[in-house]
Amino acid sequence: MLSRPDSGWTVFQPGSENTACRLSYLTDVAVEWLDRAIRGLETLDVFSVHGFCEPGRMVCTVSFWNCYIILEGDGRDDNCESVYTVHISMIDFCRKLHDDIAGSLEAWVHWDDDSIEAPDDSEEAFDRATSERRNAIRARLNRLGDLISRVSEDFEDGCFI
Repeated sequence: MLSRPDSGWTVFQPGSENTACRLSYLTDVAVEWLDRAIRGLETLDVFSVHGFCEPGRMVCTVSFWNCYIILEGDGRDDNCESVYTVHISMIDFCRKLHDDIAGSLEAWVHWDDDSIEAPDDSEEAFDRATSERRNAIRARLNRLGDLISRVSEDFEDGCFI
């Protein structure tokens, strides 16, 4: 669903090729998307993630049984360019998100090295800030993995509590 990040870019492709879009470093996909997925599973409520495609934006609303992808232009007067329904349940979206980020953890840690805030320009400060980011992403992955295990039975057999 998410390609391995490369120089602050990833491809988000939850369904067929026409739903694919390149997302830029302007959104911290690993941190922000994991936070939203965690909140969605904690509350068992619909959630949305977004990203900047440059040009344009993507919004993905994750419902219980489907995802709704909106691709829109940059201008105020631009109409919505495309809307897609992708048949991925909330639990499967969360599994894919977890696996894609966990499978390329170091690339996600270095998603946008320019934005890693270190108190000074030293290599030691950068390494410390990078380690903090790695730990923060791992903690989110662990939390999401726990939630996936806990609520997955609620999504079995097309039933939902």
